[in-house]
Amino acid sequence: MKKCPYCNTLNPDDAEVCENCGKSLKGQMLALVCPNCGKVNVLGSRECSVCHTKLSQGNHQLVSRKITPRKK
Repeated sequence: MKKCPYCNTLNPDDAEVCENCGKSLKGQMLALVCPNCGKVNVLGSRECSVCHTKLSQGNHQLVSRKITPRKK
């Protein structure tokens, strides 16, 4: 499910626009970013999938869906 960053409506994973407010869901998503290692975790995660730091559900951030490779 995708949560709209504007109105908090839950939408299907394949939705491109919010079913409630019509805002675009492409390019950005709400996620939990680990304060310890920076790993992007899905909403609802209780701990980071990399370093196992406990995550707060209230600390969600709008992040880019685009995955960029690390620079060497």
